[in-house]
Amino acid sequence: MVWVRCGQRWRADVEAIVFDKDGTLADSHRLLHQTALARAEACAKAVGAGAGLVQALLQCFGVSASGLDPDGLMATGTREANRQGAVAVLAQAGYPPDQATELVAACFAAVNAKRNGKAASTPPFEGTAAMLERLHQSPLKIGVLSSDSPAYVEEFLRYYDLMPWVHGWQGTGPGQPPKPDPTLLGQVCDRLQVSVARTLIVGDSWADLALAEGAGAAGFVSVSEGWGRSPVPGAEVVLQHWDDLAVMHPEAVDHPGPGLS
Repeated sequence: MVWVRCGQRWRADVEAIVFDKDGTLADSHRLLHQTALARAEACAKAVGAGAGLVQALLQCFGVSASGLDPDGLMATGTREANRQGAVAVLAQAGYPPDQATELVAACFAAVNAKRNGKAASTPPFEGTAAMLERLHQSPLKIGVLSSDSPAYVEEFLRYYDLMPWVHGWQGTGPGQPPKPDPTLLGQVCDRLQVSVARTLIVGDSWADLALAEGAGAAGFVSVSEGWGRSPVPGAEVVLQHWDDLAVMHPEAVDHPGPGLS
């Protein structure tokens, strides 16, 4: 049996920890904000619209004057969900849905082509590599589950040499159910050969919390200020930095204190 310590909280008999990527392992805030702005401007330009449509698209993506909403569509949704959101905004503005669908797809593709990859602009948060290596040396299985595309998840893990410390990973491809649907989490846990009920979810958004609750996972752990955001509303276990996350064997735990709910 392995105990996992999250700050001052403990959870017994954990088999695995599955991490979100963007906003949790990867500092993607700036890139996501820039991408949302580029997509909105490209779509508006393509239909000959002005600032009003740009603002409507940014609102759909979860971008405001105060910045990127960590729980908004751009931060938590798949590329397909953002595409569908943009199509809906254009349709509401009076553009034929079929034309809007083709236009948005072309604009998104053009923005991605100019970006030429993603990993270089989404570095791991400080201490991420050391934390993953440390946990990998324990009996735990380590997984990554992201709303990002499988290609970008793999690119991130390989670009920063994190692949050796991860036992299994899963992105969200076209047509696959995004978080908080538990389907992909079940696939990750099957790959790791662990039980969902003995797997902790670590993330930065409502979708990660809802995933943990809906799937019946062992618990949810929210990142917080050290990641540039407030804890996820409703999260009872919060990390201030990666050192808060540790694995302990039973003989090393004299008085474990409160557990994870």
